[in-house]
Amino acid sequence: MLELLFAPYKPNDRVDRKQFQVIKLLKYVGLRMLVIDEIHHIMAGNLNKQRTFLNVLKYLGNELQVPIVTVGTRDAFRALQTDSQLANRFEPVLLPRWEFDTDFLRLLASFERMLPLREASLLHDLTLSTKLFSMCEGYIGELSRLLNMAGVYAVESGKERIDEKVLNAIDWVSPSDRKRQIDRGG
Repeated sequence: MLELLFAPYKPNDRVDRKQFQVIKLLKYVGLRMLVIDEIHHIMAGNLNKQRTFLNVLKYLGNELQVPIVTVGTRDAFRALQTDSQLANRFEPVLLPRWEFDTDFLRLLASFERMLPLREASLLHDLTLSTKLFSMCEGYIGELSRLLNMAGVYAVESGKERIDEKVLNAIDWVSPSDRKRQIDRGG
């Protein structure tokens, strides 16, 4: 957090000192909500590190008095539930997969505005949008990854736009195919 706030600090400082600095800076900048994305990565640490992180989360909530939103997998929610003080602070909201509708087409249009390509890809075109939806299976994270891969390929190939040929050329494995590969053990 200190790095994201461009704050000078000593990496070897004690944790409580850095924690105090973070609280002070977040209050100074007028933080109104803290969003922690991919919180499921706490599961990668050992039990002591997980507990330490959960304690820091409680401390931040108490000190900052702002809503804390965490985004992650079901495993992350289960980890939060292991602490009785945190269990009642976080209400789970499951995000459904996208459906192929006008909202999905709007999502594609917003992604396209962010793509650094020289030519318009027209992602909302029926043929292309149908293919994109099929490839990402309605998952926004998959769509983001897919468009990133396709965008990189489009730039590196000199095409400068995403079309069906680009989508066919990238090494994409759908989420359900990846799951089947894992279930089969390879």
